[in-house]
Amino acid sequence: MKVLLSGYYGYGNLGDELMRMGMEDFLKRYKIDYTIALPKRVSKDSVSRFNLLEIIGAIFDADALIYGGGGLLQDVTSTRSFLYYVTTIYISLLMGKPVILFGNSFGPVKKPLNRFLLRKTIKNGKVYPFPRDLVSYRYAKRLNKHTELSCDPSVRYLATIQTLPEKTFEAVLVPRKVENIGKYDCLKRHFEKVIVCPVQYSDVETAKKIAQRLDAEVIDNPNDIQNVLSIILSSKFIISERFHPTLIAAYFGIPFISLENSKAERFFKKYTDRREFFAKDMLEFPQRYEKIVSAPLYLKTQMDKECEESFKKLYKILIRIKTLNIT
Repeated sequence: MKVLLSGYYGYGNLGDELMRMGMEDFLKRYKIDYTIALPKRVSKDSVSRFNLLEIIGAIFDADALIYGGGGLLQDVTSTRSFLYYVTTIYISLLMGKPVILFGNSFGPVKKPLNRFLLRKTIKNGKVYPFPRDLVSYRYAKRLNKHTELSCDPSVRYLATIQTLPEKTFEAVLVPRKVENIGKYDCLKRHFEKVIVCPVQYSDVETAKKIAQRLDAEVIDNPNDIQNVLSIILSSKFIISERFHPTLIAAYFGIPFISLENSKAERFFKKYTDRREFFAKDMLEFPQRYEKIVSAPLYLKTQMDKECEESFKKLYKILIRIKTLNIT
């Protein structure tokens, strides 16, 4: 059995790299051969995602294409990337190779043509959707009988962490590129020691400005995934405008608040009805802080169970695909 594993890997984004490590752990554990698509080829087991001939060759050699995690099929970030993922899916299908969308979320999709393409993609009988949130699951389930509600692939990697670092920061702030950095001033009234920790490179300059304003320490190398993860785990409270730091917080029971992130809100609906963890603006933070700290979300047991079940279903699908290829 061999697969081509793809996603938004290789760019140093915390969430995407955690999902990649979770997927690779699964493939190695079950002794499934794989080639991984990265920004550039770095070994005999990788291909450049930008080299069409390499991608076609890897699909030809594989039994299936797996997109392992992330909000890939959406056009809010970029129509270009949306069309890239749809195109590679159709190349795989045209070559008779099934496609597994494992731990993905679908949408938002704004443009009518892209909506049509997404719907057509999900409906294909050789596509196996494993959406990670209820909105994506309900959408895909109406179109494709193979649909299974899934975990986020990063949970498989988080489950390997046995010992947590000492709590050295009162709070970690994970910002994204914003203009109004003054909105974070209220953190001074709640925390003496804050560290500003961007989880992808595009947020570094904003993080530096916020850190200067708050007189806080800043991390300027988000590509060091293990260091970034360690800092998040070393914090007593997490304020994040990115998705995966909130997932990490909930998994380990660290109090958190998610700011202006519909992706996080969609994801957590399958675990909790509590809404105090999700705010539209920092102005809502002070009134929610005490409630969050007194009863943080702790989802490790629930997420571990879901993760185990999801990867078992993935393995069964891969065995079925391999059996059909042999016969």
